[in-house]
Amino acid sequence: MADPRRSRSKKKEGTSARGKIPISVVEDEMEKNLEEAGNSKAEEEVENPELPTDSKPDPIKLQLQDKLLRLQAEFDNYRKRQARDFRKLCTQGKKELIKELLAVLDNYHRAEQLVKEGGHSVEEIADGLMKTSEQLVGILKQEGLSELDIKKGDPFDPNIQEAMIAEEEEGLDQDTVLEVYQKGYRLGEDLLRPARVKVGKPVLKPTAGEQDEGEEGE
Repeated sequence: MADPRRSRSKKKEGTSARGKIPISVVEDEMEKNLEEAGNSKAEEEVENPELPTDSKPDPIKLQLQDKLLRLQAEFDNYRKRQARDFRKLCTQGKKELIKELLAVLDNYHRAEQLVKEGGHSVEEIADGLMKTSEQLVGILKQEGLSELDIKKGDPFDPNIQEAMIAEEEEGLDQDTVLEVYQKGYRLGEDLLRPARVKVGKPVLKPTAGEQDEGEEGE
């Protein structure tokens, strides 16, 4: 009868399933891999230590974070409320201005009706339109509109005037307004529209060198 211990010993010294690599070599390699895996896991735990599970958050830090979130929410609500109030104020201002301008529009409609009905002189209709124009100017002045005081002969100021045409003019020593094509206006302290003007420029006199060249040419 065969000894079972000898049989197991022989099997262990045999080859693997592929019949090429001894089983003892395979077992040694497996033990080596397991040992390396254990060492690698131990090193990873040392490099990335986990926080203790029973650690508690800092109450002061949580309180500060809560206050910060509350302040952010309050500021956001304040900003939205201010924007809403500003839009409401602008809308209310527009309504009041339009109501005043409607009175001017009514007067123009009355003038149109008089023209259609007939029986009124041109002078009467023109006088009514002039009064309506004065009414419109009065309303705009109440809103802060003011006309730029610019007339013929004033020095040209590019800050409040726009030159539409420029031409040389005898007897001028600086750029001068020759004609006002369109009036300019301010709204409060801000320039709303520059005046459009015709500008006269001084005639350029030839220099001494240019005069000499001209005489030589003659």
